[in-house]
Amino acid sequence: MMTLEQQLQYQFARSELLEQALTHKSYHNENRENSVGHNERLEFLGDAVIDLCLSQYLMEKFPDFQEGELSKLRASLVNENTLAEMAGGFQFDELLKLGKGEIRSGGAKKPRLLASAFEAVVGSVFLDAGYYPAQALVVRLFTPYLDDDRVRTLYSSDYKTRLQESLQQQLQMTPEYSVIDESGPDHQKMFVAQVRVGDRVLATGSGNSKKSAEQAAACEALKVVV
Repeated sequence: MMTLEQQLQYQFARSELLEQALTHKSYHNENRENSVGHNERLEFLGDAVIDLCLSQYLMEKFPDFQEGELSKLRASLVNENTLAEMAGGFQFDELLKLGKGEIRSGGAKKPRLLASAFEAVVGSVFLDAGYYPAQALVVRLFTPYLDDDRVRTLYSSDYKTRLQESLQQQLQMTPEYSVIDESGPDHQKMFVAQVRVGDRVLATGSGNSKKSAEQAAACEALKVVV
């Protein structure tokens, strides 16, 4: 366990918590006399701790983001694939204690089990030392996944939502979209969409689908209303 603690940059005061975090229920059921318990409760706790730590971090890092944007960004970070990838980076597949049936079915490589173990480890750090050490661990491990491309894509791709939130906040009104032009052959259509609020035309935008044209129009409108 010392190697894992070194990788985590955290040393447990109660090492049995880390052992429990890496113990699957199937192993516990087969080895009750020698088991410190299984990781399901720690997984439950860790899931909540990760959400809380990242929520606070993202709010502080992106003060201009709306609630919906923060939720999308957090959801893009906290998912089975990302958690399993992190767990794999720490060789959890070699450290997990599994029952014989899970071993035979390749449980050590299952993303679901790896992700659950990762959440359990975070939960074990929280129980061992409290919020701030757990937060430091979560932020450090997730920061590499918070690259500019991810943020730019999530922040900029749903212009319609951003425009609607802005207009409702400023004017208590909802934007309306309409396609005002359509051209090109069926396999290469181009659309022009218009967005208006009340009687006022805010902007137009073009795209190769009605949805993309509306997004483009919303993007242009944001330059006017924000």
